[in-house]
Amino acid sequence: MLDIEKLTISPFHRVTARVCSSLTPRLVRFWYDPFPAHRHSALFRALSFSSGLYGYLQERSSRRARRHRNRLPAYVISIGNLVAGGTGKTPFAIWVAEYLQSLGAQVAILSRGYGGKNRTSSRVPDHGDTFRQVMRFGDEPVLLARRLNQAAVWTGRRRWLSGLKAIQSDEADFLILDDGFQHFSLHRDLDLVLLDSQNPFGNGSLLPLGPLREPIGHLERADALILTRADDTKKSSEAQLAILRLFPDKPVFCCRHSLTGFRFGLTGENVPLQFLGALRVVAFAGIARPDSFFSSIAASGIRVTEQFAFPDHYFYAPEDLRNLLESLNRNKADFLITTEKDVVRLPAALHSTVLTARLELDFGSDRQKLCDFLAEQIWR
Repeated sequence: MLDIEKLTISPFHRVTARVCSSLTPRLVRFWYDPFPAHRHSALFRALSFSSGLYGYLQERSSRRARRHRNRLPAYVISIGNLVAGGTGKTPFAIWVAEYLQSLGAQVAILSRGYGGKNRTSSRVPDHGDTFRQVMRFGDEPVLLARRLNQAAVWTGRRRWLSGLKAIQSDEADFLILDDGFQHFSLHRDLDLVLLDSQNPFGNGSLLPLGPLREPIGHLERADALILTRADDTKKSSEAQLAILRLFPDKPVFCCRHSLTGFRFGLTGENVPLQFLGALRVVAFAGIARPDSFFSSIAASGIRVTEQFAFPDHYFYAPEDLRNLLESLNRNKADFLITTEKDVVRLPAALHSTVLTARLELDFGSDRQKLCDFLAEQIWR
């Protein structure tokens, strides 16, 4: 039985969780509201000024990083974003790693370790207590290490040093630079950028006024663009046409997130979907686009009695877990249900009560085109 009150979360992660809970919904409204009635507000003016300052500092920092760029004796593939927030980088990193492994490559992933306290170059364990590991390494690296136990995952502020260690310790000949489009200090051989097909650029403004980490024109640096969440054919086609008008020679591939199965916790027993049809669940997610996850669960025919959305990378405090368990009892539900990225942030004692949904990327007819493109780039 889980003693929630004994669950310890560092003050840093507790404060971060509270700030994210307060600010994230407001910022998202600014970033993606199609009818911005707030354009004359004081907050808009403050964010607009901050956006200009961010653009200046970001450009100055990138110029300095390029002057001191390091090169590693391995093939480096960067997987990145143009916007803040989730576009499906983690499942795509898994897909690329598995594709490379199918070719016989020795793969390692280099991550900054967002949300973790680790600063030195360290390999992420592929076993042990994920809850404690997430506090040190971040949730995405811990999940990658569990899903890709044949690929080393390294975190650290100096990703060049992490890559060197991966080459020396793990004999890696291919390195995947996770969230690397803005990491200018490391040379990469291939730049792949993910965009959400539902709204690739938000309001088109730089942070913090909009979701853009750098101007749209900087996509010219990318070797290929991946449109994710392409479930809506009309919207994805419109996004693809808009991108091709801006970058007519840029390869563009589309994919969607496909719900492929469920299991207890992270490594527990698989649960058939037909079994879940007779159950009631409480769904929760602390990811960038929780609505997409909730829609996938509803579309699978599972009866969701209540759902809770938390900010991306959210660290669950005792009161959050208590509220989830109270909802489970109040709704007479059978299980909690969440994402893989969330379950690594939960204490192991809770895993037997949590069903984890596994999402994979489905490229459809674009899969072979993407494989051919990667093979051409790698072996040319």
